[in-house]
Amino acid sequence: MDNESLKKETLNGITRYRLDNGMTIILEENRSAPVVAVNVWVKTGSACETEGEYGLAHVHEHMVFKGTEKRAVGEIARVIEGSGGDINAFTSFDETVYYVVIASRFMDTALDVLSDTMENSTFDPEELEKELEVVVEEIRRGEDSPGRNLSEKLFSTAFTEHPYGRPIIGTEAGVKAFDRKKVTDFYHKWYASNNMTLVVVGDFDTAKIEPRIEETFGKLHRRDLPECNIPDEPEQKGMKAFVIEKPLQEGYFSLAFHIPNAKGEDTPAVDVLGNILGGGESSRLYRNIKEEKGLTSNVYAYAYTPMREGIFAVGGTLDPSESKEALKEIMKEVMRLKYEPVGDVELSRVKINIESDAVYTKETMQGQAQKLGFFEIETGDFRYEDEYLGKVRKVTPEDIMRAANKYLTIDNLTAGFLLPAGQAALTEDDVREIAKQASEEVSREMARNKGNGSDAAFTDEELTEEIIVPSAGMNTGDKNTPAAVAEPVKAAPGEVKKFVLDNGIQVLIKENPGVPLFAARAAFLGGVRYEDEKTQGMSNFMSRMFTRGTETRSAAQIAEEIESIAGEVQGFSGRNSFGVTVESLSQNFGEAIDIFADVILRPSFESQEIERARREILSEINREGDNLLKTTVNLFLATLYADHPYKYNPLGTVETVTEFDGPDLREFYSKYVRPENMVITIVGEVDENEALEAIKEKFGSMKKGASTAPVIKPVTPPTAVTEKTETKPDKAQTHIIMGFLAPPINTEDEYAFEVLNTILSGQGGRLFIELRDKKSLAYTVTSFYTPGLEPGYFGVYIGTAPQKEEEAVKAIKEQLGLVLKDGVTDEEIKRAQNYLVGSFEIGLQQNSSQAAKITFDELYGIGWEEYKRYPQEIFAVTKEDVQKAAKKYIDLNKYTLIIVKPENATQG
Repeated sequence: MDNESLKKETLNGITRYRLDNGMTIILEENRSAPVVAVNVWVKTGSACETEGEYGLAHVHEHMVFKGTEKRAVGEIARVIEGSGGDINAFTSFDETVYYVVIASRFMDTALDVLSDTMENSTFDPEELEKELEVVVEEIRRGEDSPGRNLSEKLFSTAFTEHPYGRPIIGTEAGVKAFDRKKVTDFYHKWYASNNMTLVVVGDFDTAKIEPRIEETFGKLHRRDLPECNIPDEPEQKGMKAFVIEKPLQEGYFSLAFHIPNAKGEDTPAVDVLGNILGGGESSRLYRNIKEEKGLTSNVYAYAYTPMREGIFAVGGTLDPSESKEALKEIMKEVMRLKYEPVGDVELSRVKINIESDAVYTKETMQGQAQKLGFFEIETGDFRYEDEYLGKVRKVTPEDIMRAANKYLTIDNLTAGFLLPAGQAALTEDDVREIAKQASEEVSREMARNKGNGSDAAFTDEELTEEIIVPSAGMNTGDKNTPAAVAEPVKAAPGEVKKFVLDNGIQVLIKENPGVPLFAARAAFLGGVRYEDEKTQGMSNFMSRMFTRGTETRSAAQIAEEIESIAGEVQGFSGRNSFGVTVESLSQNFGEAIDIFADVILRPSFESQEIERARREILSEINREGDNLLKTTVNLFLATLYADHPYKYNPLGTVETVTEFDGPDLREFYSKYVRPENMVITIVGEVDENEALEAIKEKFGSMKKGASTAPVIKPVTPPTAVTEKTETKPDKAQTHIIMGFLAPPINTEDEYAFEVLNTILSGQGGRLFIELRDKKSLAYTVTSFYTPGLEPGYFGVYIGTAPQKEEEAVKAIKEQLGLVLKDGVTDEEIKRAQNYLVGSFEIGLQQNSSQAAKITFDELYGIGWEEYKRYPQEIFAVTKEDVQKAAKKYIDLNKYTLIIVKPENATQG
C-alpha cells in the first residue's frame, strides 16, 4: 500500500491512519479485559542487513531497551514491570517488533516508553560491549539446541542466495566484530517513523488515545530510507540433502519445499494442504505415520509464508533406526496429495479450523495485535486477512492437487536429518534415493489405479511451464490464523457460581461473554505426588489415555470429531493433579462437552493405544535428555527432594514407562477418577443453567469410590550444601541452578515469597541487572518459585560460558546474601507488587487460564475465590514479610547446587 496516500479509515472496529511523520497507526478497541497491547513494528529485520551487518537487527532487539537519553540502564524494564506490564521484543527476517502488554490504566506509560526507545536509545559503549557478550551467550545456547541446529542448517541449505539462509541472530565472529558506530549507523538508517507501524489493541477509547499517540510517536522523525535490495533465490533444480551427527538421544528431521511468499494466490491452498498433512491429531501424518505405522514420535507440517519467500515444512522426531522407513512413508504421504483429491469431510474440517483460529486470537490483546501487525507488514494491508480467509473458503480439492504438483516436487525438496552420533542409519545419498523412489512409487501406484484416462493428474513436466506466482497466511498448523470480529468487545464477565452434585463433584461455572469461546477443565488429585519408585510417570501415562479411545469412539474418531468443531481436548498431568481440558467455540458447546465426558468416563485402555502412548512418552524422555535446561531442572528436583515424590520426573523413567500395562492403568484410573476427588470448571460465553444441566446429565451418574490418598512422606529439609555436576559432550554452555525448599501453597509465606522472587527475576530484577546487564554472565538468568501441596522450591538459574562458571556461582551467592543481609527496598516491593498483580490480570485473559486457576484453587483446598483475593494479598506484603520469608527458606549453608556443563570445560 502507498503509505503517503493512507487516509483515516475504520473497518470492523479497526481504525487505521497515518501520522504526518509517515508512521502508520492501527487501533482496535477490545473491552473484554482491562489490558492493552502496544506493538511497534519496525519494518526491518535480518533480511535487509548487508555484508558486515549480519546480526545487527537482532542486536537492536537487545540494545533499544538498554537506556535512552532520559532513562538509565534497567529503568525501562523497571518502569514497565513496576506498572504491572511485560516488555519484550523479537526479530524476524522482515521486521523487528517491540511490545508492551500492560494494564490499560498504564497505557500512557507504554506509549511514552516505546516512543522514547524508537528514537532516543543511547547505545552506551560500555553497555553495548556487555550486551554483545550476552548475544554471544545466546548464540552458544542455540548451538546446544537440536531444533536450532536443524532449522539453521535447513534454511542455509535451502536458501543459497536469499538472506533467509542466514541465521537471524548472526554468528559469534560477526557479533564480536560490531562496534558502536556500526550499531548506531544501522539504527539511524532504519529506525524512522516512516518505517514503523504502531498497533494498539485493548481497553481504550480511540478518540482519547489518538492525541496521546500524536504527543509521543508524532514527535519521531522521518528519514529517507535506503533500498533493501534482496536477491531472488534461484529456482531449485535438484534435491538437496544433509545428515548431521551430534551427541543426542533422539533423532530429528525436517523436509522443506520452496513455496510463495506472504501474498501469493496459492497460499490459501498451500495452508489447507499443510493442515491436511499435519494440522492436529486427525491429520494424515499424525494418524498414518505417527500412530498407525509408529515411525515417528512426533510429526508436523505447515506453510511458513513470510514477506518474501516461503517454505513448506514437514518435520518431527524419531528413533534413528526408523529414519529410512519414516522418510519413505512420509514422502509417499506427501506425494499422494498430487494425485488423490481430498474428500469433502476432511477438507471441511481443515477449513473450519483455519477460520476458527481467527476467533481464538481474540482471547488476548497481544494475540490480536500481532495478527494485525503480521497482515499489515507482511502483506501490506491488515484487511488482507478477510481476503485470505475468503480464499480459504473457496479452496477446492483440485486447487490442492494443483498446488501439490506445483511445489511438492523432488527437485524443490531440501531434506535433513540430525541424528545421534554413531546411530546415523542413512547417508545423504540414501536420503536422496529414498525420497526419489518414494515419489516414483506413488506415481506408478496412481497410474495403475487411474490408468491413462483424461482425468489423470498434472505431471511435473506440465507444471514446469506454469508461472509460479509468489504467496500469504500465517497458519502453521496451530491455532494462530486469525479472523475479524465485527465490533469492539464490550461485555463484562460474570461471577463464579459453585455447585456440588449429589455424587460429590464440585462444579464451578463462570459466564465470560465477549468472545464466542469456552474452556472446561476436570481435575483430580494425583500427579507425581501420588507416585513412588515403581509408579513414577503413571499419572502422565494415564492422562495420555483419556483421549486414546473410549468404549464408543476410537482415538482417530475423537480427534476427527473435536477438530471438526474447531475444538481441542487433551489430558494433562503435573506434580499434584491430572485431568482433562477441552476448548471450543461456544456454538459447539454440546458436542464438545459430550466428547469431554466420554473421554473421562469411558476410556478404553486398548492395548495398541497403550503402546502408542508408551512410544510417545519414551521419545519425550529422550528429548528431555537433549535439552540441557530440562536436564538441569530434573537433576535439581531429584537432589532437593531426595525422599519425597516431588523428586520424580512427571514423564517417569524409561524403566517404569516400559513396564506399565493395561491393568496398571485401569487400577490407577479406578482409584482416583472418582467424583469425590473431582472438580469441573467451565469458563466462557455459555449459559450457566445450560452448562450446569449438561454436567449433571453427563457426570451425575458417576459412581463414588475413590481410594484413600497414599501416605506421603514429609519432605526432609537439607542439612548441608549438596552439589552435583554432570558433563555432556559437544556442548557450548554451562547450566547452573542453586536452590532451596520454599513455602507450600496457602501458607503465610507464599505471597511474600512471590514478591521476593519477582524482585530477583524479570528484566527489571536484581539478577538480570547485576548478572546480565552489569557482568554479562549470561543471556538467560532468572529466579523461579513453584509452591506445592508440600514445600515448594525456589532457585536461581543461569546459562553461562564454561569459563564463567565460578564467577556465576559466586554472583548468585552474592545476590542472595544481600537479600538476607540488607533486605529489599520500598521501590522494589512496589515494583514487584504491581508486576505480579498486572501479570495476574493479563494472564487471565484466556478462558482456559481462568478455568485452570479456579479449578486448581478449589481442588487444592485454597478455594476458588483466591483469584479475587490475590491482588490484595500481594499488596499487603511488607518489606519485613519478604526478609522474614527469605531468612526462613534461604540458607547459604544448606543450598542445592546443580551444574550441567560441557566435557573438558575450563573455568576462568
